[in-house]
Amino acid sequence: MRAWNEYTSRGLVLGRRLSAMLQEEIAAGDKKRLADELAALKVQVELDQRTWDEEKKKLEAEVKKLKVGMLAAEKKLKLKQVEVDELQARRKAESEEAADEISGLQQAVYTEHVKGFEKALRQAEFLYKEVSVTDCRFNVNLDIYDNKMLDVAEISKLKAVAEGEEAGRDEEGTLMTTPLHVGDERASNEEEVGEEVEAEAVDGGNGAGEE
Repeated sequence: MRAWNEYTSRGLVLGRRLSAMLQEEIAAGDKKRLADELAALKVQVELDQRTWDEEKKKLEAEVKKLKVGMLAAEKKLKLKQVEVDELQARRKAESEEAADEISGLQQAVYTEHVKGFEKALRQAEFLYKEVSVTDCRFNVNLDIYDNKMLDVAEISKLKAVAEGEEAGRDEEGTLMTTPLHVGDERASNEEEVGEEVEAEAVDGGNGAGEE
């Protein structure tokens, strides 16, 4: 009995030791597996870091290139803006110069008209001593129309009215002399019917006279 107890006790001790050894081996295996996974992750992280660094360098190069292109475009835009401003200034100067020239020409025309009118007055004074050139009836804004001295604006209106009336008379004459093209056949038929009615009326009158 004592031997059995000792054997059982030793069996329990051996079982515990075996269990402890198995747990230690399992723990050691887990540590090794974890260490392998950690090493693999470190390698992957290093690869990813290299890839990211390369991508970062590429992006930085592209950004730098875009900045250079943007600066060049801004420089060209500024040059174009300067050209546009110069062109606008030149056109403005030309427009002002043309306006001044037109104003000068208008003034010259007006001056020539005034000089011509004054020349006519001097000739009238020279040729007709009894006519006074200081008469208030002499006016550059008046002219002779229909044997009357009228304002030039009124003369323009009268001429426009006369031209309109003449055009209206011409149009009426054209309508009256236009030949009848539409319904010619119908008109000829009506004329034939009228002639037949007149013939029948004449025949009826002759018959009544004979009776």
